[in-house]
Amino acid sequence: MKQQQGAALVIVMALLAGALMLGMSGMRSALIDERLAGNYRASIQAQMTAESTSSSLADFQNSERRSEYLSSLFNDDEFASIGDIKSLSGREVEQLLDVDALDDFFKQLFPSNYEELSQEEQTEVRNALMKNFVLEFERLEEDKIAISAKDDGLRRSARGQSRLVYALGGGNTGSPAPFQHPVVGCEGVSSGGGSTISSYRSSEGDWNGQPGSFSENDAPLIRTTSDNANVVLGGNEKIHGGIEALGTVTLHGSSQVFGSILANRTIYLNAGGGRVRGNAESFSDVIFGSSARVDGTVRAMGNVRLNNWAASVGEGIYAGGKIISQRNPASDHIDHTSRANFSQRSDISLNRVEEQPCDTADFAGNSLNEEIARYQETLTSLGDITVGAYPNLEWRFTPEKMERYDQTWNINRWVNHASPELNTLFGEQASIYRINNLALTSSPSLRVSGGDVVIVVDGNFTMGGGGPGLVIDADSSLTVFVAGKTDFGSVLNMPAENSVNSNGKATFSLFSGYTGSDTGVSFSSSNRVVANVYAPYANVSVNSGAGFFGSVKGRSVSVSGSGSIVYDELLAGAFGEPSNGVPGGGGGGGGSGWRLVGWQ
Repeated sequence: MKQQQGAALVIVMALLAGALMLGMSGMRSALIDERLAGNYRASIQAQMTAESTSSSLADFQNSERRSEYLSSLFNDDEFASIGDIKSLSGREVEQLLDVDALDDFFKQLFPSNYEELSQEEQTEVRNALMKNFVLEFERLEEDKIAISAKDDGLRRSARGQSRLVYALGGGNTGSPAPFQHPVVGCEGVSSGGGSTISSYRSSEGDWNGQPGSFSENDAPLIRTTSDNANVVLGGNEKIHGGIEALGTVTLHGSSQVFGSILANRTIYLNAGGGRVRGNAESFSDVIFGSSARVDGTVRAMGNVRLNNWAASVGEGIYAGGKIISQRNPASDHIDHTSRANFSQRSDISLNRVEEQPCDTADFAGNSLNEEIARYQETLTSLGDITVGAYPNLEWRFTPEKMERYDQTWNINRWVNHASPELNTLFGEQASIYRINNLALTSSPSLRVSGGDVVIVVDGNFTMGGGGPGLVIDADSSLTVFVAGKTDFGSVLNMPAENSVNSNGKATFSLFSGYTGSDTGVSFSSSNRVVANVYAPYANVSVNSGAGFFGSVKGRSVSVSGSGSIVYDELLAGAFGEPSNGVPGGGGGGGGSGWRLVGWQ
């Protein structure tokens, strides 16, 4: 006992000191981590606040207030130079949004004892918050205005910013609507198998099999837009409207055209028993190779050849060259009461079909493939999605989320699969999903509901199988951009939607950017299909044994089968300004409003 020097006490004290230091270090680290997490949360919330404000500002419901303010600002002398800036804060911001739109947001920032404060103290707290909530407008080049929504330090001095860019005029309202015309094959259209191409107005009821307004107004149902692009009707076709072609037009079998034919090249009427209800006009020749009839007038800047004795014309024949026939006089081909309307080597005046680019839609300044590339650069891919493969036979797409019903034995419920990203479509805000490849197979069920859904497919889009198929609610729409091939199989099932939904938008829009020389978009369904196809770089094949309701534009279009292609005349206004109801007319007037061209 006398030799003990107190070493245990020293050791214990040293260990306690070390433990205390470790504890203090851990507490300090925990406090720092807590502050970092709090600051990160505050920064994320600040960015979300700015994004939510931009979303509210870009919302369609605010378009009138937004456009009025942008126009007044654009004409303000104090905002006339590039780089000029004007800021709004607090209640000034609400003037551009819904009434009291910021109230719910500010309630999240009030102190816990806010309700216990006096009226003056509550006002002071609210004004302090309002002061840091800012919309900043900047004048840019090319008649553009940038709007930056800022959460300027509402939470722990964290800042968030979202930027919109609006441009004056232009946009899709001044360019042709993508579904303005029923069938457009830029480099050619061919049809065979007894198909019917017609039109109707869904607002007046279902299609009854009879010609619509395109026939009544003698407007073209079929067009080509490239030099020397031809139209060939293989046999027994019924075209409930007219035809315009930059190349030749050829009728075989007993094809009937319930309108006029205008061609920059020769018109070949080889349809025995075929009939053109309107006129046949060519910048070259018109050749009757059979007993076809033209109810109206035949005009050719070249020759008119009536190679069949039974060929007939209702109202007259005029040629810049010769009128050649086995009959003498050749005017006997004309109905008896109109035989005086006969002249060769005469001065013929016709309106030439003008060449046009195939990709005419304006995606806020981009071409179709530029728009697809923009989406691929700015959106995150969700990978491949297969609808109909066990255990995920049923899927639901809405503007807010993508869900799948997982039939695994221990799950058996709807599961959230992904959320969309906010971007723009035709200059307007849109919720968009990006997918590698999208396939409907086996017995798929894909339901689109709750509004407008946009999908970007990097690879291929295939639809087939039986089951419920693709269902789009009456108040919803589906727009799909496809970089690869599109193949709609023979047993594709689509319930009886109209081409235009209850909100006046195209129900199902397919934009194909495929550029290969083979068929890029193929429909081979024996069931009813509703689709509006815009594929200016792709060859499109429609083999319908039932009914195809919508419109088709492709580099070339091939139609086969005994079914029908029926165009809803309301489609001309499905994008851009409302249609004036005239078939073949534009989709809207010149765009003088503000359109969204950028969102960061």
